[in-house]
Amino acid sequence: MLLQESTYKQQSDLAHFCRTGELAESVIVRPDRVNHYRRLVYNIVDDSLESAFPLTRNLLTDEQWDTLVQNFFATHKCQSAQIWEMPKEFYNYFKETESSVKNLYSQLEDLLLFEWMEIEVFMMEDIEFPQVVKEGNILSDTLSVNPEFKIFRVSYPVHLKIAKDITQDDKGKYYILLFREKETGKVQFIDLSAVYVLIIENIAKGLKLKDILTEIATHLKLDSMEVLFDNVEPFIEMLKKKGFILGFYNSK
Repeated sequence: MLLQESTYKQQSDLAHFCRTGELAESVIVRPDRVNHYRRLVYNIVDDSLESAFPLTRNLLTDEQWDTLVQNFFATHKCQSAQIWEMPKEFYNYFKETESSVKNLYSQLEDLLLFEWMEIEVFMMEDIEFPQVVKEGNILSDTLSVNPEFKIFRVSYPVHLKIAKDITQDDKGKYYILLFREKETGKVQFIDLSAVYVLIIENIAKGLKLKDILTEIATHLKLDSMEVLFDNVEPFIEMLKKKGFILGFYNSK
């Protein structure tokens, strides 16, 4: 059912007031109550963002945080009707907007991304888990992984160090694996090297570890794949222990 134009304008003007504090004369409200709308809506936004970004909130001063949230609240028109997706819009807003705190905290954009990605993985749609068997050969049998995962890159080790302790000297290429535990729904993260990213992505495509390592050894011009496997095997076992590698593909 479409709203009448006058009703839509009333709602839009009230929303504009809630964001900016600028009240159009056409809005039909009680002057002694209208400020409560703005306060309540702002508190919902602020509380939601604080819950979504606890590490970021801990990094910033009260003034820095309030300024960021107020500017976001006043100038950004959220597109999603689901409040849990608002932190993504906050992250994108920060990424695309000039802000004085960017000069103070070069790690902040990565920190916001890391915290948002944890939410995204936690809230992602359920994916059917494959049927697996526990026994098999790591090299020659097909490994099965938890399908509910994301891998992304950051420039600062926001997943490894307290944000306040990160400096320009830490800048580099860091890869993070996030996945949702099947039994608990808890999101885990694992630090990865570029080689391990390549291995995981190819395992997820259904390639066998032997073929993946052969390709890597050829590319790196290694004389022996055995040395490579000796280095990779503990990593695979760690992924199995943490529950990311579920077992071996059951072809029956």
